Amino acid sequence: MKKFFIISVVFIIFGCAFISFKSTSVFKILDVKSPVSIYIDLNKNFIFDEKTPFFYDNIFFIESSKNYSDDNILKNLTFEQKFILEYMAYDYANSLLKNKFVSLKGNDIYINAKSYKKLLLSSDLFFTNDKFSKEKIINKANSFDINSYYILNLKSKKIHKLSCNNGISSKKFKLISANETNKYNKAKCCFNNDNKIKKNIKNYHIQKVYIKNTFSSDNISIYFLDLNSTFKPDNKCLTSSCKVLKKEIDSAKSSIDFALYGFNNQPVIYKALINAKSRGIKIRWVSNYDNDEDKYYPDIEKLKTVFPDFKTNQFIQLKNKSGIMHNKFFIFDNKKVFTGTANITSTDLSGFNANYSVLINNSAVAKIYLTEFEQMFNGDFGINKNEIPNNSVIINKNTSLNILFSPQNNIINNYIIKLIDNSKNYIYISAFFITHKGVEEALKKAKAKGVDIKIINDATNARNKYTIHKNLRLAGIKVKTENYAGKMHMKTMVIDDKYSVIGSMNFTSSGNKRNDENVIVFQNIEIAKYLKSTFIYLWNKIPDKYEKYDPKAESLESIGSCYDGIDNDFDDKIDFADEGCVIKK
Repeated sequence: MKKFFIISVVFIIFGCAFISFKSTSVFKILDVKSPVSIYIDLNKNFIFDEKTPFFYDNIFFIESSKNYSDDNILKNLTFEQKFILEYMAYDYANSLLKNKFVSLKGNDIYINAKSYKKLLLSSDLFFTNDKFSKEKIINKANSFDINSYYILNLKSKKIHKLSCNNGISSKKFKLISANETNKYNKAKCCFNNDNKIKKNIKNYHIQKVYIKNTFSSDNISIYFLDLNSTFKPDNKCLTSSCKVLKKEIDSAKSSIDFALYGFNNQPVIYKALINAKSRGIKIRWVSNYDNDEDKYYPDIEKLKTVFPDFKTNQFIQLKNKSGIMHNKFFIFDNKKVFTGTANITSTDLSGFNANYSVLINNSAVAKIYLTEFEQMFNGDFGINKNEIPNNSVIINKNTSLNILFSPQNNIINNYIIKLIDNSKNYIYISAFFITHKGVEEALKKAKAKGVDIKIINDATNARNKYTIHKNLRLAGIKVKTENYAGKMHMKTMVIDDKYSVIGSMNFTSSGNKRNDENVIVFQNIEIAKYLKSTFIYLWNKIPDKYEKYDPKAESLESIGSCYDGIDNDFDDKIDFADEGCVIKK
């Protein structure tokens, strides 16, 4: 039973079919390690295959850095109260799931058509951010008579007090009531010596169930798109990021200008743009020229047919004078800007890939973006553009922004490396591609002077011949490679609870010197703290073993990658056609 105290946050769940691995399959629960660590018989052999690589994901991610002691409302619960709550939560989950047949829908388990997620929250053993949820747990905890509970070691058949180290450290134990103690012998080490526990348990699964996916400050809203919050890409526009984009399109009064690298399989956004056009909204856009028949983003061609007022970087692409037009931004009525790391696709806007979107309601910011847009719309891309002067916007004493564009601003050398050099406490980076040698050297120097550096690396980048993450590890920098089907598609950095970097630009030489990119450097304490919290959430979501080992992007180790219908490693092999997904016997 000790195992359910350790937060592995591995919820083994996939949408595969009975034979063909469809999402409506019914699976048997083989074991319940904890309410968020549940093993499912995916290969339908009714055997707990301990030697077979498990597929796992989390229905809820629990921030292991957060527990009762960190929460102002719950920190005063006693250890015994927490212990009983912990046990009851496990027991409740076990009774719901053990040896049951369940179905998987979205990011939830269904038991007889009932949502496991809702059942957990209604048990008053888990809490969300709202005060009422926490108060219900406190009321439950205060109802316990802690002197009426004991630990029974199932091997020795001896009873211990709740505070006894030997009882808690038992491999298998259960909680019993005082009425049952006469059946068993008392453990002398516990009752004679009053052996109090020396260390409190730091990680409880009875914690915050959700990470906040939206944050707003000074007319700036950040939308967090979690990694693999959906098991497969979808086009239903269910995330806050997609919903706010649709809302802004629907609310536009006069104009919508946008620059998109990728647009695909987003019918809700496509229809919203068509409706805007029918209302008389002026729509202009620019995109990347792809002479490979838009292999990855075929719906770009559909946009060209319906919205003919567009430009691509075709001329300078064919002349080999520039990189790609990699921007992802919208300008609404010359007043608002929607931007970030996400393409307008079923992989990025669904919460399959990890991304941030940003909505800024500020005419000065919109003016800078519009100046950049007009250059591209007039046919000047890449190195042919002019640098935009006065690219800083001071919103108030708490918030300022630098609006940067590649290649004119030489973003990495003039801004990113300087931020790294001036860091004092920590640097947290989430990156799809990170290959820039200047960034590597700057990070090594920061590490040498004692800065805490953590990097979440995409599995695709880990196999890139230009990757720098192995060199960073050798320098003592912690780098985790994600092991999910979805991409770590972010291109973000947060430093010292002060600076945040979000944009379309990967940390590469091409992103810096050749591509059309946009990056925002925020100076705002609250935004930085929010990005830090989402980074910690993602960091803890990835097992520690991937600090030293890189899983393949499409393999049994990368959660969901063998069942999502996506070519995750870009080798033209999908799911079980890829050798990484072959179960070796």
